[in-house]
Amino acid sequence: MVWYLLSVLEDERERQKFVRIYEEYHDRMEKTAIRILLNQADAEDAVQNAFMRVIEHFHQALEIPCEELAFWLISIVKNEALMILRKNQKIVPLEDDWDSFAESAEETQSYSDLVALFARLPESYRSVLEMKMLIGYTDREIAERLGISETAVSTRASRGRALLRKLAEKEG
Repeated sequence: MVWYLLSVLEDERERQKFVRIYEEYHDRMEKTAIRILLNQADAEDAVQNAFMRVIEHFHQALEIPCEELAFWLISIVKNEALMILRKNQKIVPLEDDWDSFAESAEETQSYSDLVALFARLPESYRSVLEMKMLIGYTDREIAERLGISETAVSTRASRGRALLRKLAEKEG
């Protein structure tokens, strides 16, 4: 897949930059996709789709400061994973075990509800929780990336979780 993506880029400098980005962030992006999709094959598709988006907007990627690049890439793969998740929810498997299907549909629906609630959080809370829960950053890493103190990170994470619980209770 990487070789195909490289062939789209215009010059050797861009190819080398893309290879560095791919090697540095691929594993982290895949872990993020797996946490959302809970399926290795779908996660690989999400990462591949994300790198296709990166290629499509590569000139923008070159302008992104290094400290923000990881967050940008994780956002892209997260969006691709959510698109795959939505697409998979619309597919009805051809199974004889309908009880199993109904059970898995209920689980998927509750996960979708959680994603929807998460999206309703204010950006300051959501960004901290995304970095902490999806990407796996420490409070120190989040503080460095957002330019805030570690105490502020802990406070936002705590308030974000509390607000998420409150939204969940309100929604039932």
